[in-house]
Amino acid sequence: MTDATKDPAAPPLAAYALWLVPSNSQQNQQIQDVINELSSLEHPSPIFVPHITLIHPIPLSTRLNDIHKTLKEAISATINNTAKSDAEVLKVELNKAEKGSKYYQCILAPINKNNDRLLELRKQVEEKFDIGNLPEYFPHLSLLYGNLREKRKDELVDIAQSKLDQLNGINSLEVNEVVIVSCVGTAEKWEIVGRERLN
Repeated sequence: MTDATKDPAAPPLAAYALWLVPSNSQQNQQIQDVINELSSLEHPSPIFVPHITLIHPIPLSTRLNDIHKTLKEAISATINNTAKSDAEVLKVELNKAEKGSKYYQCILAPINKNNDRLLELRKQVEEKFDIGNLPEYFPHLSLLYGNLREKRKDELVDIAQSKLDQLNGINSLEVNEVVIVSCVGTAEKWEIVGRERLN
């Protein structure tokens, strides 16, 4: 999305995704700086926008207008099914950085799943888009993409957590919109093609 270097190990994608993006510009930039720094340590790992995947994949054959319409319906249903006190801004809590086993989950910070509004939004999006056979939802903030040895992942987890620890208040993120992303090819080609507010 922001990097011209293609990682030959990256599996290409071909679908739309819905992402939650931190709405606080300072937090967003701080996380972007961590992503950029980790990427610089593992060339040619791509640089990407800070995000929490809400759902993927939505077929590319789906018209963009229909994605907007269906997403609005899911957001409305979420607001109706969530306590009023939770309906203003979606807040998510970051857990400690850890390593994953997939290219697109190499180094990440899991999101605390004790979050009724987040889980309701995911449920509504799954139902409204009628996407079946999805793995159990694992909300997380990706920090590095790559296929790395376990020892190197351990080193980078420590670096990532050290960087996050230096940021005040970064363990709690506010989100006020969902972005629609065309994920065609590898990360440097992904493109945000739409947005819908959560309130």
